[in-house]
Amino acid sequence: MGSSSRKSRHRKSSPEPSTSTAATSSSATSSSEDELESSSKLRKRRRDREDKRRSKKSRRDGERSKKKKRHSRRDREKDKRRERKKRRYDSDDESGSGSDSEPESPETVLRFILKKFPAVAGDLEQLLRMIDEGQAVDIRGLSERSLVKHLRRLFISLNLKENGDKIFLLPDKASPTLDCVGPIILSHMQPQKELEQLESHKEAKSVPPASEMECGANNVDDRKEDSVGPRRRVIGPEMPSAELLAAAAKLTEAEAELREAELDGDDDLFIGPPPPAVVKEAESSNEAERFEEITRIIGAEADSLYDIVGANKDMSAENIKKRYWKLSLMVHPDKCSHPQAHQAFVKLNKAFKDLQDPAKRKALDDKLKEKEDREAFQVELKAMREAAQWRRLQGISMEGDDILLAEMDVKAPPKRDEWMTTLPPERKPGGMTMHSTRFSKTGKEGRGDTSVWTDTPSERAQKAKMNYLEAYNEAAALASNVQEKAKMSADAELVDQYNKSKRSKSLVEKHVESAKSRSKKKSKKEPAVQDDWEGKHPWKPWDREKDLTAGRQSVNLETDNMAQGLTSRFSSGSFQRSFL
Repeated sequence: MGSSSRKSRHRKSSPEPSTSTAATSSSATSSSEDELESSSKLRKRRRDREDKRRSKKSRRDGERSKKKKRHSRRDREKDKRRERKKRRYDSDDESGSGSDSEPESPETVLRFILKKFPAVAGDLEQLLRMIDEGQAVDIRGLSERSLVKHLRRLFISLNLKENGDKIFLLPDKASPTLDCVGPIILSHMQPQKELEQLESHKEAKSVPPASEMECGANNVDDRKEDSVGPRRRVIGPEMPSAELLAAAAKLTEAEAELREAELDGDDDLFIGPPPPAVVKEAESSNEAERFEEITRIIGAEADSLYDIVGANKDMSAENIKKRYWKLSLMVHPDKCSHPQAHQAFVKLNKAFKDLQDPAKRKALDDKLKEKEDREAFQVELKAMREAAQWRRLQGISMEGDDILLAEMDVKAPPKRDEWMTTLPPERKPGGMTMHSTRFSKTGKEGRGDTSVWTDTPSERAQKAKMNYLEAYNEAAALASNVQEKAKMSADAELVDQYNKSKRSKSLVEKHVESAKSRSKKKSKKEPAVQDDWEGKHPWKPWDREKDLTAGRQSVNLETDNMAQGLTSRFSSGSFQRSFL
């Protein structure tokens, strides 16, 4: 029973696996078809993308090739234009300078330049004088190219040495250029001076002389003659006031005290422009940096040239020159408002001149080297003395230690200051009489400022700076006051002119005019007729009728006048009153 039931169960369950296998096979086929479709779609998309990329790349390549062709055309056109310009310039040079086989004389070239550019005669003379003095001249900075070309022709005809691009200088053992072409320039400049003199003479003639002006003034009526005339003008600058002159003298004295040494003839400027980079760097510096450099230059010692220029002895001449260019642009009086800018500029110029001289620079280098050797020797000697002293403390003795320690024990004698060894002004010998046995108590003189005896060098320098600044401020204040006064006087003069032309005369002016007119009328009256008794009698004879009535007023007894006088003060008037 049990086995049969099992068999039947097996039979019933046997068809189930066949159905499951069929289902799995159908699902596998459907999934494989889906995968094939998706892969084909992906391939198609990839192909489309690749086709798009290839088309874009071909377009880009075409555009690049077109751009290259355009650029190449432009470059060819630019090259052609440059060649044309170069040919024109070369043709101009050939036509202007002529063939090399026919050298031009400097006289003809100079006459051509003066004919074409008559206004450059004075500048050309100054340029040739600079060349004769040994300076190099650079003509590249001129704005007119034609003038540069003709100047180059002139310099070549004068056999000048061309050092670089359009930089000319006089060769060694060559005659000065002004000896050759100087008379031509002078003959060209002389007619211009004569024309200027003729023009000034014509202007002077156009002004009427003083005699004609006086005659015209005499024909004016008496009233205009009596009026106050304009203030007389003075030709030339007005003399400064005494206060301003005193302040200027004080400023000069303070400046002289502040200077450490007189610099005669050391304010010459160096010829040659600095490089543009140095100019740009100097212009970028602010006011504080400029003031700091001026303070450093003024504070440096006169013999320490490297400290003034801000360099050291190992720097080359070219670097020192660049440093000088920068400092000169920073501390120039026209570009810096510091009151000591001029002194610093002069001091810097002197130091740079001395450094340019090879002999002076070698002597300075030797002096600095000797100073460094001395300092190194002192350092070494100090170390040796310290070692000898340490050995002595340890009880060790070596040869030469006694000499080192003996020199160490020697002290320098104390030195007194000058104020300690000199008498004050009221106690100087020669001020006392021979019979006096003691100092005078009443005849003492004031010592004044005695701070010089105890001031340190830094305090003296500070006082000198303060005195200079005070004198400078005082002079500036006085100058500004003078300008303000001149401005106020000009304004007052304008106000007076306006009042005189637009407004009526004041009572004082009217009174003065009336007094003058009365005096003139009296002077114009005829002289009185002489009486009969004059010349016949020493005094006037007495006449009863005339002498008794003399001094009495004639009384007018007319009724109309009397009535008018009474009604004017003691009554209400001549009009009739009406009452209600």
